[in-house]
Amino acid sequence: MPLPQALLEEIERFKEAYGPGWDRRLRRLLREEVRRKGAKRELAAFMREVSGRSLLTEEEILARLEDSRGDP
Repeated sequence: MPLPQALLEEIERFKEAYGPGWDRRLRRLLREEVRRKGAKRELAAFMREVSGRSLLTEEEILARLEDSRGDP
């Protein structure tokens, strides 16, 4: 399956910007992005579970977590 032209142009710009080793850097950045998105999905699922059980909204849960983090 061929890549869209816009993506090919972005890859070429990345190659020029990072020179040798650009492919390793790109793979590392893509892996980090996949991990971040996975963590974000897991957090969203957890928040839905917790808010359903505690009858609090996600905002209230996050506010309580922030408050508890600030306490020594």
